[in-house]
Amino acid sequence: MVPPTAYRIRFSADPVQLILFRGGLDRWLVQLDWPEAERVDVLLAVSEACCNAVRHAYAGAEPGDVEVIGRLVLGPADRRLRWTVRDHGRWRADPDGTGFGLPTVRACMERVAVRPDERGTVVTMTSRPVALIDPPPTARTVPVPRAVGGADEPVAAGVRPVLRAVPGPG
Repeated sequence: MVPPTAYRIRFSADPVQLILFRGGLDRWLVQLDWPEAERVDVLLAVSEACCNAVRHAYAGAEPGDVEVIGRLVLGPADRRLRWTVRDHGRWRADPDGTGFGLPTVRACMERVAVRPDERGTVVTMTSRPVALIDPPPTARTVPVPRAVGGADEPVAAGVRPVLRAVPGPG
């Protein structure tokens, strides 16, 4: 099975939903064959960005949604994941700089940008590059029929070569 190249989910800004979200995200990363250490970094960074939305964006207001979009980006020699975490709540700056959320996200990702505005907050992240993997087959290869007997072998007049399918693997 070829894993999807994008991951998208919208969930209620609820701590229980956040726990369920993490399990689905981890399954997708495993399907992509993302290396273990980098997978942990992605899980931590994306989960922390979502946790910030759950804990802070809707504080004192009716809980809204958190939307997460991840995309696999293939380069000539590596692959990366680009993430967007969006909420529709209110941005709350860390007044004394003691929070661990955004520093953790920045430590786990190659690039991070935070864009708060009147419609909510968007956090965009790009993972560190990881090695390409051989792509799994997308479809079973169908063998091409070939003639029995070579082209240079004499064939009786008016008789065509007999074609037979060459058995393929499994």
